[in-house]
Amino acid sequence: MKGKAIVFLVGVALVAAACGGSGNGNARRATPSTAAETPVNGGTLVIRTSGEPGCWDPFAPCGSGPLPISALTWPRAVVFMGGKITATPLLAAEPILERGPPQRLTYRINPKAVWSDLTPITSSDFLYTWEQAVGPNVRNRAGWEQIAGVDDSDPKTAVITFKQPYAAWTNPFGALGIVLPKHLLDGKDRLAEMKDGVTWSGGPWKLDRWTKSQEVRFVPNPNYWGDKPHLDALVFKIIPDIGAAFAAYKSGQVSLLQAVPPDVTLAELKALPDTAVDVIASLAFNGLDLNTEKPPLDSTAVRQALAYATDRETLVTQAYGLLQPDIKPIQALMTPANGRWYIEPYARYHRDLARVDQLMRGAGWARAQDGIWAKGGQRAQIDLVGDSGNSTVVLQEQILQSQWKEAGFDARINNVSNRLDLLRRGAYNVGFDSDAGPSDDPSRCARLCGRSIPTDANGLSGANLGRLADPANDAAWDLVNSEVDEAKRLEALKAAYQITADLVPYLPIAPGPSLLVYNSARLRGIVNDSGPNGPYVFTTNWFCHGGVC
Repeated sequence: MKGKAIVFLVGVALVAAACGGSGNGNARRATPSTAAETPVNGGTLVIRTSGEPGCWDPFAPCGSGPLPISALTWPRAVVFMGGKITATPLLAAEPILERGPPQRLTYRINPKAVWSDLTPITSSDFLYTWEQAVGPNVRNRAGWEQIAGVDDSDPKTAVITFKQPYAAWTNPFGALGIVLPKHLLDGKDRLAEMKDGVTWSGGPWKLDRWTKSQEVRFVPNPNYWGDKPHLDALVFKIIPDIGAAFAAYKSGQVSLLQAVPPDVTLAELKALPDTAVDVIASLAFNGLDLNTEKPPLDSTAVRQALAYATDRETLVTQAYGLLQPDIKPIQALMTPANGRWYIEPYARYHRDLARVDQLMRGAGWARAQDGIWAKGGQRAQIDLVGDSGNSTVVLQEQILQSQWKEAGFDARINNVSNRLDLLRRGAYNVGFDSDAGPSDDPSRCARLCGRSIPTDANGLSGANLGRLADPANDAAWDLVNSEVDEAKRLEALKAAYQITADLVPYLPIAPGPSLLVYNSARLRGIVNDSGPNGPYVFTTNWFCHGGVC
């Protein structure tokens, strides 16, 4: 969020705009199909998605999956769009933040806000959601654990009190959170109720049908109080292979893509008939998790050596340069889209084989006859885990395998369909990973603090897949979470990243682009965005020319 006023002043407002509605003109990036045309209703839009969540429960480990599949049905108080936090139609007025102590946040709920069964959305739903978010086996606690309590005494006013100063106060119920219906879930097995989808909604769309491994179909929520969709249906066709997805686009089976094969150039896309292409920087980032618990990467020196063995410039250019000719490696667990928070603590790591030798020999390793580092009968073998069928990952693996072999590391490629399961269980050395920050907030404790390590005890929840547990690192990132003065917070961020970059539990590679490829003859109102939901914050604006998709 820009400026200090939102943090320091009582009652300072966020810009109110409809999530998926007309919104603020400055909060969107227009693409070629947004020429003035009167919206018409009708049509079914088919979009490619690479996968699906394992369940609909947003707090269960199985609930992770490609956005925005389940996100279309959740109400949330605020959303990151157009480079800033924006209030949604769930709220009747702008959020009010009181610095305190204690720090308090007031959400005034729109009196028109109802669930799809016409039950009003109330502050009790906020309270119930928080109670669920801090319960056992929750996959992402970012922000929820900072809350001391939720006052639901006024049904249309939720007052959130924080345990301590919390700079990322928009994450719960907003950028990282949602609101659940207490009247439908209280006293029931939440996961069982949402295992195969839900029949209710608090957003503009309602789940109509989920045919697993094939497609997820949404229809408009008839009782949504905000701007309603123009489309009759929105269908996410599940096509894991990007080559098959690209072929489906060219044959007209799908009308919108957010990824293309790695050998497809920007010029080739723009030459396709009736095709609009838009590529903008996003908050998403790609990189490698380094398992700090599993040999040989349980050694900080070995992790540092592996980072110096990696030519990230070549890796990024080869994997992403055809679509983004000017792309550069990122030097943090964020991208330049994070604006003022973006710093470059990982810039020290560049291809330097002399430094690799120095670190490895200093840690007691020596080159064996085959050129691979060895120590005490142990070889520097690296199991590299990626997603099977992901051609971009395969290309990067081949590059890394070559680079690391020259540096003395034996990389063994292990591509699986359950990559995240292996990473959560710690059954890997190095794993490809990607993330989309929920806003420009720089907090990364969820990925880097010891309490976020997935374990059997917490149901493999938590996003610290590098499994780093370091008290100094935890304390530094806790300070980033709690410091509300932006100048001091930036200094705290720099200090935290110095520790993290020294320990190398993660090696950032590339910024994730927000790419849109869509049929410009059929589709209208398509708008790209740098936020984690990309163009899907504007789905109620979408329509098809003549009402036919």
